[in-house]
Amino acid sequence: MPTEMTELTADELMAVKVFRALGDPTRYRIVQLLTEREELGCGDLPGIFDLSAPALSHHTRTLLECGLLSMRREGAHHFFRLRREQVERFAPGLLARPAAAHEGA
Repeated sequence: MPTEMTELTADELMAVKVFRALGDPTRYRIVQLLTEREELGCGDLPGIFDLSAPALSHHTRTLLECGLLSMRREGAHHFFRLRREQVERFAPGLLARPAAAHEGA
């Protein structure tokens, strides 16, 4: 019989949150961009994604909640960084993309 959600360990529940977060194309792309950059500012996101500020806030909040991003504040601005140890733990393929994939993208 399949394991029910109440029987999952804390690590398994975190994995579910991470995979659910990465299942959204916008959130996947944010993580992917941060594998190539050290940091993205909240002001950078509207120029990359054609989404409203509330939608972008929702996506970054979801990534923060599952531990894939960290955030620092500088005045009124927020800057996001990838928590590489969390990505390595649940989705190591995102960090180990071949160099050719970077050049062709």
